[in-house]
Amino acid sequence: MFRVSENEGPRASARHDHRQFEAVYRREAPKLLSFLKRRIWIEEDRHDLVQEAFTRLVASRSTAASSNPGAYLQGIVRHLLADRVRTWAKAQSFDPAVYSANKDIAGPDAVAEINDMRKRYRLAVEGLPPRTKEVYLLHLAEELGYRQIAEQLDISIRTVEWHVAEAIVRIGKSIGSAHG
Repeated sequence: MFRVSENEGPRASARHDHRQFEAVYRREAPKLLSFLKRRIWIEEDRHDLVQEAFTRLVASRSTAASSNPGAYLQGIVRHLLADRVRTWAKAQSFDPAVYSANKDIAGPDAVAEINDMRKRYRLAVEGLPPRTKEVYLLHLAEELGYRQIAEQLDISIRTVEWHVAEAIVRIGKSIGSAHG
């Protein structure tokens, strides 16, 4: 992601990459933590999500990641939040009577917020352009890898990467603008 000219040696290149990463981290991590503070109560969870976002940023070969890391990180964090909501929602398909008295059960405000987030996420996915939606759902819902999607749709892996990144950014913007 963070690259310099090929004329530099590997050590100089690594130092430059590290400095660029540190600059992006110092600039973007506080923004992400602030964004998450209103959405996740547990500080450790917020830091875990930011860490995961930066891990995905570094691992990404997407041009969107290197050209605008701040927006890409926002998209990743919003995507991770949506994943948490879906995971939580699946786990909450329960009969409250089954739970013992010493377990925490989400209150009505939290349930309403989760339902609202779920609805906004669904609407954001529905609003994607058809091909982007198709690629995104194959990757997310069908859990297909980029290569499998590329072969199935007869497109390049780069095109699959672009559609997934585009979906993440659009969903993030949609969820963010709907939330205020």
